[in-house]
Amino acid sequence: MEVRYYGLNHFGWWTDIRDHAGNDLMPQIKEHVAKYGYSLKEELGEHESQHTDPSWMHTFAKAREVYAVDPDTLPNTYLKYYLYSQDEVEHADPEYTRANEVMNGREKHVFGECEKIAQAGTAKDTSLEVDEHASYIVDLARAIAYNTHERMLLIVENNGALSNFEPTAMVEVPCIVGKNGPEPLVQGQIPRFQKGLMEQQVAVEKLVVEAWEEHSYQKLWQALTLSKIIPNARVAKQILDDLIEVNRDFWPELK
Repeated sequence: MEVRYYGLNHFGWWTDIRDHAGNDLMPQIKEHVAKYGYSLKEELGEHESQHTDPSWMHTFAKAREVYAVDPDTLPNTYLKYYLYSQDEVEHADPEYTRANEVMNGREKHVFGECEKIAQAGTAKDTSLEVDEHASYIVDLARAIAYNTHERMLLIVENNGALSNFEPTAMVEVPCIVGKNGPEPLVQGQIPRFQKGLMEQQVAVEKLVVEAWEEHSYQKLWQALTLSKIIPNARVAKQILDDLIEVNRDFWPELK
């Protein structure tokens, strides 16, 4: 498929999806997402998969509510944390986190299947799946090495790719990739709703960088306060003080 997309890292929207014949797939996908989110039939049944962790099933279903906020686009699944942060807190279990789930679920599955393959000398009759990230980095390396001019989503300096957005922001957009690296494809102007959310998040990122460079407690507090997943400045300060304590051996001393 060929897509048009804009956003930040784990923070974006698809605006157009077509097959290689040019057929517009968005109406069909939107119809499905409006009813089921990103849940798929084979992942709702008993089929064993690396992506059937309970948190993933919740995420795929939650996409229906995220999509409803702006039905003109299709949302990245991570937007649930920004648009429904209270829901995610209520759904989370601090005694059994996402990390615990991965270690006890997908990690055991992957390592177990790899051990089977190593012992048997073949991948036949195993359920190991190649993850998107594993194949994506190979695609990227191939495009650079062999100058294939493949089209893929990458994070690059905006520099006009989104015409009404901060030029120095690192944005995620479609790029043509060859031996000279990524060439971003201009996506034009983005709507006010997405622009506002993205500007807020970019401000968080830039304040964090400035806080590091200046060893500034104040700017790091401001960054956390501005984050959409933190409810207010008091909670932001509590989180910051806890972060300083647990990262004392790694962070610079903040003034």
